[in-house]
Amino acid sequence: MPTYRPVPDDRIDEFRAIQQYAFSPAEPTEPVESVDELPRRATLGARRGLFDGEELLCTGTHHWFTTTVRGGEHPLAGLAGVATPPENRRQGLIARLLRESLAEYRERGQYLSALWPFEYAFYRQYGWAQAGTTTIYECDPEALAFAAETERDGEFRRLDADDFETMNPVLAAAGEGVSLWMRRSEEWWRDRVFTGRENDPYIYGVERDGDLRGYVVYHIDADDGRTMRVEECNAIDNAAFLDLLRFLFYHDSQVERVRIRGRADWPLADLADDPRAVDCELVPGGMVRIVDVERALAALDYPTAAEGRVVLSVEDPTAAWNDDSFALAVRDGVATCTRVDEPPDARIAITTLSQLFVGHFSVEHARMAGDLTVESDEVAARLATMFPPRDVVLSEDF
Repeated sequence: MPTYRPVPDDRIDEFRAIQQYAFSPAEPTEPVESVDELPRRATLGARRGLFDGEELLCTGTHHWFTTTVRGGEHPLAGLAGVATPPENRRQGLIARLLRESLAEYRERGQYLSALWPFEYAFYRQYGWAQAGTTTIYECDPEALAFAAETERDGEFRRLDADDFETMNPVLAAAGEGVSLWMRRSEEWWRDRVFTGRENDPYIYGVERDGDLRGYVVYHIDADDGRTMRVEECNAIDNAAFLDLLRFLFYHDSQVERVRIRGRADWPLADLADDPRAVDCELVPGGMVRIVDVERALAALDYPTAAEGRVVLSVEDPTAAWNDDSFALAVRDGVATCTRVDEPPDARIAITTLSQLFVGHFSVEHARMAGDLTVESDEVAARLATMFPPRDVVLSEDF
């Protein structure tokens, strides 16, 4: 039987070759003699694999994050780089890798997991579910001219990796109240945001009275140099947000299109003189999964108005420790969650429970579009006070 274990540094070429073939088969892998020769971006994360003896059958990478959920901070395991070479496919290896990964997360106290799927249906069968949406705004830079008509108190300057400490508060403020908004380490700022790519991004900030109030991270398309792709546009307040849009507008003589990855609640179309000049595309977000129901439900911050007890029958065919009934009791925003042998008040799959947990689903939506069934309207109302919907944005790519 295959064994699950870390991929050692001396197997890095083989590990990279499997991932390269899976995700970028047209790009050859340049061999390296040691991990030290890799760009730092490529060294982040914990490498894992399934082995048959010494043969590496498939791969995955784990990232250890801290994220926000309903106003609190929680550990989260990010899963990436799941790949199998063609000769090893259709043998159930990925299912085994995912089960082993969940078991490792649980042992490490990581009761949440997230990933960016190549296919939503594939990972849904193993318990991950869509969490939030992203909006892509695209327009001619002239459509942002309204931002130049506002007060111009903000001053722009180029930022570098040594500015991460002043950028962290901006990032946190921009995600206030949002679930799955990641906290970044210094390592992540330096090796994933500022550097480590083939073409490092431009990063500019806006300051008022010497304080950083917002920043943008963007590329200019290498193909034609006429599209500005904004990966992050984060601001502490509305004035700083308008300053950043003004900065983007100032590129009207340089680019033909501005493409901004942002939040669904941004009022760009309302601010523009012609709303039709701003194209808005809703894109499904990442996927989230509760790894350990008992720990996760006990650790969540609940609304102070949430009171009562509900017995949940949870279906989880991938993580057997979750496939059980749990009594969730909440009082004054504090919860306990224990296994019980009682008739359930509600039945729910791990996918829908994960979406309720972060706020992607309301209880009403979970009953309609998910697979939540309740024994009474009273139970539904109790769950609704415990799990009101929230904005959800998986803010980090990995």
